[in-house]
Amino acid sequence: MWDRINRVVHSHAVISACIPCIVFSSILLALSVPLENLTLSGMAIVTTVVKLALSAMIVWLMRKIQVFNTNNFRLGKMGKSLFLICVCATFAIIALLFTFVMLPGNRFISPNPSDFVIVALSQLLGVGVFEEVLFRGLVFGILLKKMGHSKRGLLKACAISSVIFGMYHIVNIGNIAINAEVLSIGVVYPVISQIIYSTAFGLLAVALFIRSGTLWVPILIHGVGNLVVQTFFAFVSRDRILQFIETPIVMSLPEFIISTLMSTMPLLLAGLLLLRKASPDNVQDSANP
Repeated sequence: MWDRINRVVHSHAVISACIPCIVFSSILLALSVPLENLTLSGMAIVTTVVKLALSAMIVWLMRKIQVFNTNNFRLGKMGKSLFLICVCATFAIIALLFTFVMLPGNRFISPNPSDFVIVALSQLLGVGVFEEVLFRGLVFGILLKKMGHSKRGLLKACAISSVIFGMYHIVNIGNIAINAEVLSIGVVYPVISQIIYSTAFGLLAVALFIRSGTLWVPILIHGVGNLVVQTFFAFVSRDRILQFIETPIVMSLPEFIISTLMSTMPLLLAGLLLLRKASPDNVQDSANP
């Protein structure tokens, strides 16, 4: 059976790469409904456990469709990637600046160290591991197996996997449609900006994976970046958080253009710079079995 599935995956790589994203995101969306009555910490714990379980399923699927390589999960290669720390620092600074822009007007209300620990673990272990294993492990692996025999094919696989990662965030339009009293283009601009930003980050993440040879580098940077953005959840009271979540951000066109360029260009340029020296031979050795 798996031989037949592998032939289909190889023949229809892009569609095959999109299907698991739809399936796993649907599972998480369905899970969010019964978790609405939990505390934010409880919700973070349950979601993290589920995402780690789904990550294990993704690794199992990677093995079955022959895009898994043990070397991609070894910590030993981390030492060779220390030069990428400047990229991580730049990303964290950008994320921190946007965090303060998004904070509610009454700012910090009730610091809670235990909530901070839970938020940190949920971002590093939940979001970081799950999304990187899914998109840079499975999705990119499928595309690379089909296209990665030339420099042009490699770049094409990087671009398509990044766009799929960006489009993964389109589900946030549904949240806006639920909370917004009037659905206007100004309310949708932030989600469009997030999709473009996520696409640029996806390109950076896959470039880091290719250059470092290990998934732990993008996992760490993704987790730290999300942690910086989400940290205020641990320091703002539940009522203020719900008020912030349920109040859609409205952007004008100039604000949309400026914020999108400021958040996207550093990541895009860093990703393209790292991909300049990426070769198909090195990628095949590190990213395929």
